[in-house]
Amino acid sequence: MEKITLKPVFVKTKNVRNFDVMMDGLSLANEEGCFGMVFSQAGRGKSRTCQVYVSRNDGVYVRIMRIWKRSELEFLRGLCKAAGVKAIPNRVGATFQAIIDAMVANPRPIFLDEMEKMRPDFIDILRDIADVTGLPIILMGEEELVSYMQRDRRIWSRTFQQLEFGPIEIADIMLYAKESIGLQMSIDVASMVHKSSGGDWRPVKRTIINMAHYMNANPGKKITQGITKMILDSALTGRKQ
Repeated sequence: MEKITLKPVFVKTKNVRNFDVMMDGLSLANEEGCFGMVFSQAGRGKSRTCQVYVSRNDGVYVRIMRIWKRSELEFLRGLCKAAGVKAIPNRVGATFQAIIDAMVANPRPIFLDEMEKMRPDFIDILRDIADVTGLPIILMGEEELVSYMQRDRRIWSRTFQQLEFGPIEIADIMLYAKESIGLQMSIDVASMVHKSSGGDWRPVKRTIINMAHYMNANPGKKITQGITKMILDSALTGRKQ
């Protein structure tokens, strides 16, 4: 029997569809530099959704690094690298201009992920980039991102679209199991996985991987509710199956 492996699939959930609608809305801003905001608790699929969007539609994706809090220059150099600037300057002003030049030459949305790591005053740099280039900048983070954006009236007034990623749904889990490991998961099993996950993708993916391990070790056996409970309990306690 052929060994089951986990395929790298991307499930188009309701969150993903809402993200696409948000991006369509931002594209209608008529070159008026603006912000979009995507927020939720961790594990709801924001980063993966953004990365797939960028790979399919072009864009600049930047994951904020905590070390950048120490230096405007390091922050700007990180933006330059993500924007494809080949010769990145070593001065703040020149680095800022290099980003502007790159984005004007090849206009595309900029996505900044894990905004809670960013030094608050750096958002003025982003506002300047949006104003000069006329491009949308999409900020992504956890729930505190909302109050972070609302603190500054100039930033909040430029926030044209906002989207909260909700918990994943049972149907999403069933589709992911089918497409990633070829498992026709029953709704009862999917409901158990959904309840255990708390609506987050990471525990679901871990469970699906463990199901694939079980199926490889026990060819022909079905994933029942009993087996699912054993897999979920093993994941929670750290015991090997």
